[in-house]
Amino acid sequence: MVYKGCDIGSAKPDKQILEKYPHDMVDIISPNKIFSVADFCSTSHKTIKKAHLAKKIPLFVGGSMMYFKSLLDGMHDLPDREKNYRAELEQRKLQNGPSYLYDLLKKKDPVYAEKINKNDETRIIRGLEVFKVLNKPLSEILKDKQKKALTNNFSVLQFGIMDERSNIHERIEKRLKSMFDNGLEQEVKNLLQRYKIPKNHPIRKSVNYKQFFSYLNDEYDLETCFDKALYATRQLAKRQSTWIRGWEEFKEIGINDIKILEDTFKKVTSLL
Repeated sequence: MVYKGCDIGSAKPDKQILEKYPHDMVDIISPNKIFSVADFCSTSHKTIKKAHLAKKIPLFVGGSMMYFKSLLDGMHDLPDREKNYRAELEQRKLQNGPSYLYDLLKKKDPVYAEKINKNDETRIIRGLEVFKVLNKPLSEILKDKQKKALTNNFSVLQFGIMDERSNIHERIEKRLKSMFDNGLEQEVKNLLQRYKIPKNHPIRKSVNYKQFFSYLNDEYDLETCFDKALYATRQLAKRQSTWIRGWEEFKEIGINDIKILEDTFKKVTSLL
């Protein structure tokens, strides 16, 4: 939701909701730039400080589990992105095949490679990038204590609203149909016309946008585009559920038990 113009495909709240319930980190960056995990954590700490100064409770909502986990546990001191090296890796992948980068990571940092999906290009490239800059495997760096863990300074309540998988799948399909009907295709076309989005940009790999970029590149028809986006969204939801259930201090809430959240926030707010 941080990217301007990515409204329909990210299921961004409409203007009426945003006016009634102001959000932070919505429409704060152009799609030709990258909002990294480090950017998220930095901006989040500013948001938390601003909320506390106003005697309010900061509430983080969404499904970006990796981003939330980085904010909760803190981040390691890692180097910035190396644009030239990333371009070099992309070229080498084109020359040597799709599995080349993962195979290279296994040689440089086999421990980290073992922990990630062989198709997770984002983490593969990051692992190679860190090794090149620091001449040290990312897996070794991750053993060190993280910096700025949120739990060092604040009491953090973690909730996950869960439902039966069949119900989740039904809602996902209904939402995706609404996206297609409400102009997702035109939104993606507008993004391509207005911005020069690099090939390795997260938007090009995100659910819904990735499938539409391929459709507009004549890789498959619209029906296939829908099916692929539907499958990708369901897989994402599955990974999110699995990941969050593994968190410590996590409280699972049923889809019809929202009152638990309401009562919790009333109690916390009363302490301000």
